[in-house]
Amino acid sequence: MPNHAEVIAQALVAAGVENVFGLPGGEITAFIDACRRKGLRFLLTGHESSAAIMAQVLGQITGIPGVCAATLGPGATNLVTGVANAFLDRAPLLAFTAQIPSTESGTMTHQRLDLEALFSPVTKRSVTIGTTDTISLVQESLDLAVAPRPGPVHLCLPSDVAIKSCAPTTTAAQKNSKVDDHISGELDSIAARITASERPLIIVGLGAPLAGAPALRAFVDKLGAPFLLTPKAKGILPEDHASFLGVASGMAVDKDVVETIRMADVVIGVGFDPVECDKTWFAKLDCVSLDSVSMNEGDYQPLESLGDISTLLSQLIPQLRGPRPWPEGILAARRKAVARTARLPTSRVSPLALIEALREVYPRDGIVTCDVGSHKLLVGQFWRTYEPGTFFMSNGLSGMGFGIPAAIGAQLAHPNRPVMAIVGDGGMLMMVHDLVLIGELGLPITIVCLTDGSLSLIRVSQERRGFPPYGVDFLPPDFVAMAEAFGIHSEKAQTIEDAKARLQQALEQRRPMLLDVPIDFREYYELV
Repeated sequence: MPNHAEVIAQALVAAGVENVFGLPGGEITAFIDACRRKGLRFLLTGHESSAAIMAQVLGQITGIPGVCAATLGPGATNLVTGVANAFLDRAPLLAFTAQIPSTESGTMTHQRLDLEALFSPVTKRSVTIGTTDTISLVQESLDLAVAPRPGPVHLCLPSDVAIKSCAPTTTAAQKNSKVDDHISGELDSIAARITASERPLIIVGLGAPLAGAPALRAFVDKLGAPFLLTPKAKGILPEDHASFLGVASGMAVDKDVVETIRMADVVIGVGFDPVECDKTWFAKLDCVSLDSVSMNEGDYQPLESLGDISTLLSQLIPQLRGPRPWPEGILAARRKAVARTARLPTSRVSPLALIEALREVYPRDGIVTCDVGSHKLLVGQFWRTYEPGTFFMSNGLSGMGFGIPAAIGAQLAHPNRPVMAIVGDGGMLMMVHDLVLIGELGLPITIVCLTDGSLSLIRVSQERRGFPPYGVDFLPPDFVAMAEAFGIHSEKAQTIEDAKARLQQALEQRRPMLLDVPIDFREYYELV
């Protein structure tokens, strides 16, 4: 008779899971060994947070929940940040942690933490294995992780339960991750509101499914109105579309973007999720919403219709009475307001000019992951994205350290596609341990590290609030030598043209590379 660990591993295999990311500990070894015997590949990461991020991005791309695992105590606490990132980025994830033996939980205090309580605020469900049928529990957790909005589920596995026999008392229900086609809400009223408007504006958010891109494109083309994307929705519509006006919710030149939004007489949210917004402008607008789940909270109370977004759009399109374009003069003025060019005369590289130059040589369908920092705001706004599923950023939680492990998850999902991580030197230092896995697997990821020796986003914030820069500047290491020590080819680019040439070389050679680019953070004062 199989034990609980074996039953869990078999359920993961049946669901299509191929990889488990994490760090072992004595109390989680039975689960890891069960994964080995069932053919699941365990990928050792340098930190548990990296494991959760890799699993998150893999889950976002494949639609199958990513899986990460950690031991009890410090392993579990290290995992929390990565799981919280999946929670606020709405990504499907199963997070397994070990726990002290259930028979000793009332006596043993060493490494004892209430892990259900610890993970409950950052998961859709946090539960301990062994109190119900394990097969059904794992299947329910897989289904819950992908149900709208997707998110993480935490499963706590006491070390003695892991090796106990587990009778297959029930047959797991067939997985059903399909969004309910039932339509609820005010679709007719929304259609009437759009028809009565003179300047409607579409904002597409992270809830818009990649599979819904054709329906979304048809809606945009039929309405003829301009649209904005949020960072997590970049790529679902091409940013060279004639109706594209910019990226909303906290990126560079955000004041100008919000000014554009306020010129609309109705804002149409398609999968729009306020979790991406660092300010509450959305609560002060006349909004309608098409979504799979309600986003109504606090002062944000849009007129909404809920259901499968593609179905909603297909039913709404025939009700639209003619296009609703904005006057061309207004559109031109708003595009000009958002546009920026690098203007700094400096011996160092302009971050904006670098982003635009790299975009010139990077393939249209190449995948980019972006870390958190000042550069994130520029990349989010000015890196043009054209294909669904080609851009990944932490925006709900906005946690530093996302870029490199996210690139690993993306490269594992798409081994033949180019993958590039754009990171700052602060985020690079947080996740340098991930170079081990990149080198070991030979993943042809290009890491572009923008080096300025400062946590510049905080530096700018300090000075705008009247404080002197303090606790934010540091001496960056020799990243080229550091990467070489991990067996990763590395180059330093002192000019824009050099950076373009090095990226082109990396794309042609298809091997891991770190590109260190010293940049001038003074440009951030104008743009972020």
